[in-house]
Amino acid sequence: MSHLRDKRDVEYIRDISDRALDLMSMYNVIPSPSNYQVWYDYASEENMSLNKAIDDMIRQKKSFTSIACNNLYERFFSGDRVQNAVTSTGQGIQNELSRIAKAVSDLNKGTASYGVALKESLHSMGHVPGAETLKTIISGLLTETTNFASKNDSAQQQLKESAKTVQKLQTTLEAVRQESLTDMLTNIGNRKSFEENLKTTIEKINGKEDELCLVIGDIDHFKKFNDTWGHHVGDQVLKAVAHTIKTRVGEVGTAARYGGEEFVIILPDVSLEKARRLTDIIRLSIAERSMKRKSTGENIGRITCSFGVAKYRPGEHRNDFLERADAALYQSKANGRNQITLEGEAPRNVVKIA
Repeated sequence: MSHLRDKRDVEYIRDISDRALDLMSMYNVIPSPSNYQVWYDYASEENMSLNKAIDDMIRQKKSFTSIACNNLYERFFSGDRVQNAVTSTGQGIQNELSRIAKAVSDLNKGTASYGVALKESLHSMGHVPGAETLKTIISGLLTETTNFASKNDSAQQQLKESAKTVQKLQTTLEAVRQESLTDMLTNIGNRKSFEENLKTTIEKINGKEDELCLVIGDIDHFKKFNDTWGHHVGDQVLKAVAHTIKTRVGEVGTAARYGGEEFVIILPDVSLEKARRLTDIIRLSIAERSMKRKSTGENIGRITCSFGVAKYRPGEHRNDFLERADAALYQSKANGRNQITLEGEAPRNVVKIA
């Protein structure tokens, strides 16, 4: 089924719904609303991280128990919609306050003009015989107008203060959102950040001739580092690799930690060959680093990484793009690690650095 098909199309929704229910039945998933939401998204192939997580579970023959299903829901759906709703509501409140403040301001200007006109009328009536009664009426109107204008000034000020408060809340929410897009350990983008960036980048280039490449990297034998030296050293390794990738990529693209020891790099306006050259610079920079244990200064050896690189094909779904880069990465692993494989490329011999 084409991913470009209108998502509001009834037939499309029915097809995805049927597929989701079939999958739930196949894997003995309880048909609860939260589980249906998870499997509907999986069937639609719109959430790369969710699809990869479920595919990994299927590949590893893990059971979709109630706990496993709850974990999937909490991991991929809890919090995002609330955050988006709060942000959207805050924007709506601020817009409404600004609109009201403008209306009051316009009314205040009209009231001021009306007050001036009354003053001028009152002054001119001083020369009209028998106008005392009218002067008294107009004088009363002028007093009420002044009072009304004063109240409008106060109301307008309060509205401005309220708008400022809402704006501050929005700023805070945006800061929280940015924090939610950052991997706290390595201080680069996280998987959510990567997925948002990739989706936005693909939307920008679709229909154009712009090039786009995706790199996936994986630290070789990372489990061995953790098992031998402990998780603190493993964290040190992750930080070092992330720093090297971020530094080498610079302004050319965006880097993120995809999960575990996997990293991803989005490279807009970069050809496949240029992506390979940049990735090789990153690979060599990582391999040249000599890591030491911070607490003791003990040498823990060198780090190496394997990489896969793919080029975006116009009109394809981003999941397919990711899968091709991932397949290239696994080819690098199968060929001996510490090397780069381009999609569809024949295995290349690269000397492994221990």
